[in-house]
Amino acid sequence: MLSSRASMVHVDDDTIPSAPRGVVSPTDETVTLSAGEEPTAGGRRSAEVPSRAGDYVLQSVLGEGGFGVVYRGEHATRGTKAAIKVLHAELALHPDVCLRFEREVVVMQRVRHPNVVDVLDVGRLEDGRPYFVMELLDGVSLETHLEARGRLPLEEALALLEPLCSALDAAHAQAIVHRDVKPSNVFLCSGDMQRRGPRVVLLDFGVAKLLDAPGPALTTSRHVLGSPSSMSPEQLTGRPVDARTDVYALGALAYAMLTGEPPFAGASFPVLRQLHLFASPPRPSAQARVSPSLDDVVLRALSKDPAERQPSAGQLLTELRAAVAAPRAAGGAAAAPRRSAIGIHVEVQADPGALDEPTPDLLDDFESVLPFALSELTKVGFSTAVETGTTALVTADRPLDPARDEAARRDALGAALSLRRRLEARAGRDRRVHVRLCVHVGELQASGEGTLTGGDLLELSGWVPEGAAEGLFASPALLDGLGVTTHPAPVSPGSSALLRVLDP
Repeated sequence: MLSSRASMVHVDDDTIPSAPRGVVSPTDETVTLSAGEEPTAGGRRSAEVPSRAGDYVLQSVLGEGGFGVVYRGEHATRGTKAAIKVLHAELALHPDVCLRFEREVVVMQRVRHPNVVDVLDVGRLEDGRPYFVMELLDGVSLETHLEARGRLPLEEALALLEPLCSALDAAHAQAIVHRDVKPSNVFLCSGDMQRRGPRVVLLDFGVAKLLDAPGPALTTSRHVLGSPSSMSPEQLTGRPVDARTDVYALGALAYAMLTGEPPFAGASFPVLRQLHLFASPPRPSAQARVSPSLDDVVLRALSKDPAERQPSAGQLLTELRAAVAAPRAAGGAAAAPRRSAIGIHVEVQADPGALDEPTPDLLDDFESVLPFALSELTKVGFSTAVETGTTALVTADRPLDPARDEAARRDALGAALSLRRRLEARAGRDRRVHVRLCVHVGELQASGEGTLTGGDLLELSGWVPEGAAEGLFASPALLDGLGVTTHPAPVSPGSSALLRVLDP
């Protein structure tokens, strides 16, 4: 299921909560409320609903964020339903906030596209607060859709990506970078969903970047604007952004739709920042039953270097469709060969809450564990198969000869045990940082070029247990005939396949 733990991060800006299930909202900067609830934002209660905004009669509060309130309303004479966004009264006193509010209107008016919410009117209330009127959307966010469905079928994912890519290409043609493409900012309108599918609408241009805007920018290099679950490395480091910044976020969105999980998951912004800057996400085909032909396309979009990504949203969509067509064109091509292998999974964890406000020493220790482990295991013949920034899987071929197989399994267990001892004795060790090592045997499947494409050893959820237990664990298949002392209890409920290896 798609993780929703990562919230929007605005430094020196407003933080907007994600919309809940059952949302009917014109913009992600609002939170729709159930009947009878009173809207709040950061402890602030909404003021009394104004009676009019230009030609529109305001009826009720749809939702509220840190930046403004969105009201349901209708045109006084035509009866057209609409959503009216009004800046908070206290913020209207600040010229820079008003400028940002007006900038959002300019952006949406410049991107005239069927998959971008339409701005119907703009003006000021009698008390001077700026507002703008949008079409009223009825449906759910893609975030809510993914929470209900899990990962999406390939054809549905492509059907949703196509209008998104078209909308972003239109924005980029107007020198606009959205900077916050994520599931909660994609709206699926409910009208005629059964016959033609939902109308897909890209929301919330509140942090969009106008590349051709004259004068000073609204943000500085120390501001972090966007959502950490899909923020590009250049956003995180305050470097210039362009269309490829949105391509990165589209890659993260495609990854989530195809696998049901974001490319990186973390409970805190420091962890997610490190992952986006330095870690390579697992291949989508290692996370879910999707064609390995999609791996290179999605991972290219998630490249750390913008120059290595697709140059446009449309090009990303083209490459995805070509990757889907390639295996179908190959028809009955022979399956990739499988081979037996030994795997060691390394996971570094921290005490709950320790990374929310980490000390430099804690971060140094936390970030040093995985590189050291990979270096040590590479020295004894293992190769990295999967690395996510806090976890890694290394593998080595498993001999067919029974005697050599037993020796290889014993050597792998010995390498993991030796690594565990060295990690426990490492300089600068922080007791809040924990390491778990799991050793198993299984199969790997590789392409003709040697790229790993499948096999049960890559299906980590099938043998790596959940939970925070640390130490060394191994499967009965790995331990068979080795005479190793183990703890009889499983690692965690439902994880009885792995046993704790007791240090002799």
